[in-house]
Amino acid sequence: MEKVLDYIRKNGMLKEGDRVIAGVSGGADSICLLFLLDRYREALGISVEVVHMEHGIRGKESLEDAAFVENVCRERKIPCHIFHRDVPSLARKWKCSEEEAGRRVRYEAFEEICEKYGGTKIAVAHNRNDQAETLLFHLVRGSGLSGLSGIRPVRGKIIRPLLCLTREEIEGFLKEEGISFRTDASNLETDYARNRIRLNILPLLREELNPRTCEHLAETAERLAFAEDYLEAQAEEAVKKLTSRRKGRTEDGGTELLLERKGFLEEPEALKAYILRHCLRELASENALYNVSALHLAAIAELAGKQSGRSLDLPGEVRAYTEGSLLVFEKGKKASGRKAEEKTDAAEELEIPGSVRYGKYRFAASVFPYKSEIIPENRYTKWFDYDTIKSTVQIRPRRSGDFLTVTASGGRKTLKKYLIDEKIPAGERDRLCLLADGSHILWVVGHRISEAYKVTEKTSRVLKVQVMED
Repeated sequence: MEKVLDYIRKNGMLKEGDRVIAGVSGGADSICLLFLLDRYREALGISVEVVHMEHGIRGKESLEDAAFVENVCRERKIPCHIFHRDVPSLARKWKCSEEEAGRRVRYEAFEEICEKYGGTKIAVAHNRNDQAETLLFHLVRGSGLSGLSGIRPVRGKIIRPLLCLTREEIEGFLKEEGISFRTDASNLETDYARNRIRLNILPLLREELNPRTCEHLAETAERLAFAEDYLEAQAEEAVKKLTSRRKGRTEDGGTELLLERKGFLEEPEALKAYILRHCLRELASENALYNVSALHLAAIAELAGKQSGRSLDLPGEVRAYTEGSLLVFEKGKKASGRKAEEKTDAAEELEIPGSVRYGKYRFAASVFPYKSEIIPENRYTKWFDYDTIKSTVQIRPRRSGDFLTVTASGGRKTLKKYLIDEKIPAGERDRLCLLADGSHILWVVGHRISEAYKVTEKTSRVLKVQVMED
C-alpha cells in the first residue's frame, strides 16, 4: 500500500508533527484508513487518534460497532473517543435528513476533539468508488461544476488518503492482511439514492458498458476539479478588481460589499456565478452559503442588470440591491426589515400534487374531481379550474409583462396597474408571491385570483393550493 503513502505526499496532506483525528466507523474503508495511518505514522512523523460516532439508529448492532472500534484502538494503543448521539431526534429537530444530521454530528465531534487535543488534520475514508458515486449523484441532480468536481483529497484540515484506492483494492488489502471489519446492513438497503447508485446503477454500468466505469468517473471528477480551481482563481482576481467596501447602514453596522455592475456584466458567463459566490462568502456563514443554490445565483446575476432600487433577500441574512452603478451586498438582521429568507427573486415550480417551500412559505397543491360543491372563501387557500392552466405553474415574484384577467368576460389588467389600483405600497410589490401560468397570473397570494382560472359549472378537475408559513 505504498500507493497511499505516495498519494498523501503528492497532495501535501500531512507534515511532520501533525496530530491526525481519524473518523472510524468500523467498516472496511475506515478500518483500512486506520491501519494505514498507524503503519505509516513513523514514516510521516504524525500521531493518530480516533473518533467514532454511534448514531443511535441501529440499536444493538450500532453499539457493537462502537465496541469493535474501541477494541481495535486498544490493541494498537491508539487513543479512541466514542460519541453517542440520537441522530433521528436531531434530524427532526433540525428539519433535515438523518444522513445530513449524521454528517453534522460527526464533524462537530471531529472539531471538538481537534480543539481539545490539538488535532491539526481530520482524516476520513472516502475512496475512488465514493468519488464515482458522488459524480453520478450530482450529475443527475443537475449540479454545477463545483458538484461535479466531486470529493477533494484536501479541503482545509480534512484529508482523504484513500481516494486513490477502489473499494475492491481496500477489501483485497484487508483480506490479505487478515484484518476484520464491520458491515453496516443499512448500506445494503436501497432506501437512499446513494445506495441505489452503489448497488444498482454502477454495477450495471460496469457490466454493460465498461468494467473500469468507477475509475473513469473518478478521473473525470478530478479533471473537472482542475477546471473548477481555475475558475475560482479567475473569479478571485475579478472580485479584487470589481469590489470595494463601505460601512454598512443596517443597525448591525457591518460592512457592505460593493460590486461594479458594468464590469460584472461584462465578465464571461462561466465566471459570474463564481464571482457572486466569492462576494457572498465575504458576508455569509458556511452554513448559509450551503443553502445558496444555482437559482439564487442566477437571480442575483439577473438583479445586476435591473434598474436602481431593486433588491433580493438571500440565505444567511444577506441582501443584494442595486444602487446606481453598483450591486450592493449587505448583511444584518434589519437589512431588509424582514427575515432574509422571506423573499427570493427566483422561480420555483409548484409540484402538483405535492408541496414546495418558497421563501418562508410552503405551498401545498392537490387535484380532485369537481362535484359542484360551494367553493369557500379563504385568503390563503384557493381553488382553480385545473384544466384551464396552459403551462407549468410557477411560484415567483412579479415580472415585466405580467397580467391578470379581472372580468368574467375576459377583460385583462396588467399586474402593475392592478397593484397601483389596489394601493399596495411600492415597497411591498416586489415581495408579493405570485402563482403564474407563464405571464398570466393565477393568484396574487394574499389578494385576488384571476377570473380566467376560477371554478365554474364547466369545471371537471379542481386544483387546490394552500399557503402555510413554514
